[in-house]
This record gives sequence, structure tokens and C-alpha cells, in this order.
Amino acid sequence: MRRQRHPGSGLHTPTQNPSVRTTWGRARYVLIAGLLALLLSACEEDVVAVLGTDLPFSMFGVLTPQADTQWVRVFPIEGRLEPAPPGLLDARFTSIDLETGEMRVWTDSLIQEENGQYAHVFWSSFSAPFERAYRLKVERSDGAASRVEVVVPPLAVLELPAQTEQAPGLLPVFVRGEVPNVIRIEVTYRYRFRTPFGIDTGQTLVSYEGKARRIEGGWVIEVTPQSDLRSIQRLIEQTIPVDPTVGLKLTKITLRLIAANADWDPPGDTFDIDVLVQPGTLSNVENGFGFVGAGYRLLGAWVPLDTIIVGDSYFRF
Repeated sequence: MRRQRHPGSGLHTPTQNPSVRTTWGRARYVLIAGLLALLLSACEEDVVAVLGTDLPFSMFGVLTPQADTQWVRVFPIEGRLEPAPPGLLDARFTSIDLETGEMRVWTDSLIQEENGQYAHVFWSSFSAPFERAYRLKVERSDGAASRVEVVVPPLAVLELPAQTEQAPGLLPVFVRGEVPNVIRIEVTYRYRFRTPFGIDTGQTLVSYEGKARRIEGGWVIEVTPQSDLRSIQRLIEQTIPVDPTVGLKLTKITLRLIAANADWDPPGDTFDIDVLVQPGTLSNVENGFGFVGAGYRLLGAWVPLDTIIVGDSYFRF
């Protein structure tokens, strides 16, 4: 359970709403890692949960046009529970660009996790262009192979409407482009407020996962700043009174999301890491386990009194 700092004191209180994360005062805000990082950090669970199969490999990764190097983690599926030892992996990893026919042989690199276990990361230096399809294959010396086909989604951009000085009741944010999925939608509010200790500042992240609605030519996400700020103020007032004549003064809204390919289709439309790490739950690997997706991040920000988006709508991971 995440704990929050009481402004002006050393007290802490737990966050009661798991979809809202708040920090204030001079505490530094730590951006939540993307969904892929969560999947990859937990994929060791997949190795110990697939005993009794003759499938060769598990694969986890993402192709993105926002990086000049692509990488995929590969785990051999073995009938034992011991951690993988250091050393070479009996595997050859290749990719084929299904548009140009270009084949690449990826390089194996061995990394050691914080828990001391070892993992193999295969990588190749190239940028995966929008709408490009790839076939990835990892093959043992005896010919057993796991493979997956991945299509990079098309380019999309965020569009915010012009705003007034006051926090609007409804802020429709548009994702313009034929993107199959939009996931990991997060809205961060920055604000200031008056307390018995003086003027303080804060920022709160609110999850909008599952709230995007498909429309012609893209998606719309209906952000509700007034409602969100009222909930945030009630949360703050659990630990310190806020001047009711002023409330929270909104200073910035930032929206982040991942534009993803069609394979991002979790059961129940819920990205629950405890569910997704189970073999076969969200898997697109043929003759193996795991998930290799494609996508990129979008970001848009609005500052009150400004009339256009500030910041980049397309940026690197």
C-alpha cells in the first residue's frame, strides 16, 4: 500500500483509492513504470509455472518506433524449478520484416536481476516503423522453435480542445489515428492549495484505464477535472484541512497513454499483473508462452489560461 506524506509534518496516511496516487510538498514525484516493465519484471513467474510441457521458450517484449534498439527477453522452458544459470543459451533469435523481407539475427546478452537470477535479453539495433509487421523466432539447436508475429500500430496524436481559466467539468481528449488499442491511460493533476501551514503544492495521478471510447477516426477519453479535484481535495483533507474558500487551484493537467497494437486484449479488459503472468492468459507466442506486443507512448499537457497543447504528443519511452 502506497503511503503519502502529510504536508508540514512527518505523519503518513495510506491511499484508500488504488487508482489515485498523490504527492505534495517538496516530495519528488516518481512516474509509474509502464505496463511492459511490470510484465517483464514478473515474467520469471512464467518459467516456474509451465512445468510438464515440451514447448521450448517463453518470450516477453515490445517493438516500438520510439527506440533505436528493440529487445525481447527469452526464457527456456525447463522441467525444473532451479533458477537459470549464467552462460550461453541454446537459442538463435531472428526477425523478418514482412514488408521488405529483411532478416536480422539478434544478439544475446545476459543480465543479472536484483534477486540474483539471470535472464537472457536478445536485442537488435533498428527502429520499428509505424504499421510494419515482423515475424520473430527463437530456435534451439535441435530445431524446436517459438515464434510470434507483431504489427506496429499506426501513428496517432493527442488533441486537446481550448480551455478556460476554470477547471472544466468535462475535458474530451482525442486520440487521432486508427490505433487498435489505447492502454495505461493516466491523468496527472498539478495544483496548489492553502492550509494552516501556508501555501502548498501537490500532484495526483488518476487512472483512466478502460475509459477510452472508440469513435470514427480514433478514440476519445472524457477527463473530468472538476470531479477528480473534488475527490483529491477530500483525500488531502484526511490529513490536513484545505481552505474551503480557495480549494485546489489547478495549475496543469498531463495525460499519458500507450497506443498499442491489436494483440493487447487482456481478459476482462483488465491489466492485472497477477493474472497476466499466468501462462496462456495473454499470450500471442506460437509453440511457446509469453507476449510480444508493439506500441508507443503519447503525452499531452494543458496549462490553465493557455489555449493549446504544451509538450510533445509523441515522445520516447
